[in-house]
Amino acid sequence: MSELTLGVVAFVRNTFDVTKAEEIYKTQISELLKFKGIKWIFSRRTIEYVTTLDTLISKFRKEKVEGIIIISATFHLGQLIMKIVRDFQVPMLIWAIPEPPYNGGRIRLNSLVGAQLDCSNLYKSGYKNFDFVYGKLPKIRKELEKWIGALRILKSWKDARIGLLGGHAQGFFNVDVYELEILREFGVEIEYVPLYEVFKMNDIAEIENEINKIKSIYSYGKDLDEERLKKVVNLYLTFKELHKTRNYSAMAIRCWPEFAINYGISPCASMSYFMPENIPIACEGDIEGALTMMAFKAIGCNEMFLGDISQIFEEEDSLLIWHCGVAPYNVWDGESEKTLDTYFADGRGVTAGFVLKPGDVTIVRIDYAGEWRILIAEGTVLKMKKILKGTFAKVRIREAKDFVKKIFKNGFAHHIVLGYGKYGEVFEQLASMKGWKIFRW
Repeated sequence: MSELTLGVVAFVRNTFDVTKAEEIYKTQISELLKFKGIKWIFSRRTIEYVTTLDTLISKFRKEKVEGIIIISATFHLGQLIMKIVRDFQVPMLIWAIPEPPYNGGRIRLNSLVGAQLDCSNLYKSGYKNFDFVYGKLPKIRKELEKWIGALRILKSWKDARIGLLGGHAQGFFNVDVYELEILREFGVEIEYVPLYEVFKMNDIAEIENEINKIKSIYSYGKDLDEERLKKVVNLYLTFKELHKTRNYSAMAIRCWPEFAINYGISPCASMSYFMPENIPIACEGDIEGALTMMAFKAIGCNEMFLGDISQIFEEEDSLLIWHCGVAPYNVWDGESEKTLDTYFADGRGVTAGFVLKPGDVTIVRIDYAGEWRILIAEGTVLKMKKILKGTFAKVRIREAKDFVKKIFKNGFAHHIVLGYGKYGEVFEQLASMKGWKIFRW
């Protein structure tokens, strides 16, 4: 995860207990400093007057803050936050502090009213990229982590580049994108790479050096000869070179039919081998799938799988999430045999084959259909025997059949991304910041 730069400011008014507010502010700053991967820019003291904001605003601008936390330390005047919003168009978090014990029958902070004043002023002035939190650290740490996680995703997209290798798969119109819309919505540039550049051969010595490593991870039988294995490794090396020389944050690849016909194998096994230690690659030219995988990676999830919903197990309230052999090997269940198989494309496939490990997962799909929307669901991968070719998982999800009906009825593209861990709230927060329609299951 790359470092975030966040600003913090606390507002007060001297008709309330500023001494207590200062004390609370200092303890909360100490707690904020415990968050990892964040550069905090904050004032030493609380602020009451607009005229004293200029120095801090200059620091925020110089450090290019990517989000601002406004602490309502006591009730305060609305001019303060409006001064901030005139200078910065970044996500803001309005933070109200619980009232300390009354002192002589007076409300000492009136923080909640100050926070509501700020929220109302922002909303009615047309600035809606803000959220609200109430409480003190460490109790509200999870809420702050959710907001910070969404900011990490936004940062991962900003000025990023996705390599589109060959375009989307034949007939897969539903994963096609308009490049300028992607640039506008995400700040991500798509760079087209023709397949003939991907089909090149690398240095034979490099290939030989890598072959023993891939043999230590996957087993393979008589159908997979050394020449095909060299092609798997060669393509892996090409992916590494593209990542390094062109500074891609993700790639999407037209993996059929040209690969099997013109290169000699499909790219699935190379992708499975490449992704755990490098960047995501989405099958079939799925740019939105690549953006979704980038989002998972930005919040620290490096165990993910882009696949199809291939079957409903009604009796178990579960789904089969399957794809023809592209899951990264770091999601292996540790029990099934990890194989390289040639069943796909008339024996020219060379795909990975194993069962995904059990555990809690979040299913996400960022998708465009006249408007940006996001599918979010949480489930559990169950143990399953290796009874299929390819890579797959049985995922228990509440009312699985109704879930499938909902996403089919609403026209979501046929790929979803399964990430290990519970990240539903982070993706909801992200969608709120972006103003996307949320399909939450």
